[in-house]
Amino acid sequence: MFTILRQAFRRTAQNWQIVLFIFWANFTLGLVIAFPSFSIIKAESEQSLAFEKLITDFDFTIFYDFMQKKGKSLVSLIPVGFLLAGIYTLLNIFFSGGILSQFTIRDTFKLNEFLKNSWHYFRKFFLLSLIQLISLILSYISILTMFGIFVAIADGKTEPTFVAWMIFPCAFAFYYITYLLNIGDYAKVLLHRDDLLNPWKAFEKAADYVFRNFKTMQVYWAIVLVGFALMLIYLTLESTIGMTSGFKIWLMFVIQQFFVFCRVFIRTWNLSNAFDFVSLRPIPLTPKPIIIEPEFIEETSQEAQIDEEQGSENKLSE
Repeated sequence: MFTILRQAFRRTAQNWQIVLFIFWANFTLGLVIAFPSFSIIKAESEQSLAFEKLITDFDFTIFYDFMQKKGKSLVSLIPVGFLLAGIYTLLNIFFSGGILSQFTIRDTFKLNEFLKNSWHYFRKFFLLSLIQLISLILSYISILTMFGIFVAIADGKTEPTFVAWMIFPCAFAFYYITYLLNIGDYAKVLLHRDDLLNPWKAFEKAADYVFRNFKTMQVYWAIVLVGFALMLIYLTLESTIGMTSGFKIWLMFVIQQFFVFCRVFIRTWNLSNAFDFVSLRPIPLTPKPIIIEPEFIEETSQEAQIDEEQGSENKLSE
């Protein structure tokens, strides 16, 4: 497991240009909604100094009063937020094909080739993401049903007993959701390696592959643990530094963007883990169909027949 993590980390670090490009794309997308949101809030607050109090110490009363009086002005930002979230998701699906292609060719990063390869696999990866989304929705329904059953069983019991009953559905929910998310990365790798696979078949093969190779889940959980540790470090820095002055606000902004870059790096690292694992334990490619051309056979038989006739004529002449 550690060998896979180390090799995949090294490959991701070697392709830092990809991580940086994806980070800047996401950063630019975030600015599209950040500036309009700030302008609307500042305009609707009528240049009030009340919001400056939220910098030194968050006061829910001030925030609640603003939302009661001016909250309707922010409604227009909701569809924009959903639109940008959709674009953000599509961009990350789009970049996956370019990332895997860069891992395969092991050449210097060229933006035009990266975008070309990203577009080449976008349709398949998009359909695969829809399949994964449907699977996640169905899994949420089954998990909620399971929680409802266990809550009904543990209802009326003591708190320690209630917590004990909740251990199994929580563990199952964590495993099932991470299992489906992990399948998505391995299905992308299979689609990239095998041009004859369709998204649904790739999802089925990836589900079977991940289920039979439990170490793939261990690698994925290790990445989840790294992401969780980074989040704790960020929250610790935020609470320690605080945002009580303009300098500290800009400092926290820089730190925040650094952790966003780390998140992009971790996501690329996780895709590299799947790429390395399948390379070490490959799945047989789909056999290409053998196409028999009837016309070629007929021409060959006709030529053989002509040769036989010429041969018989030569014998008669002798």
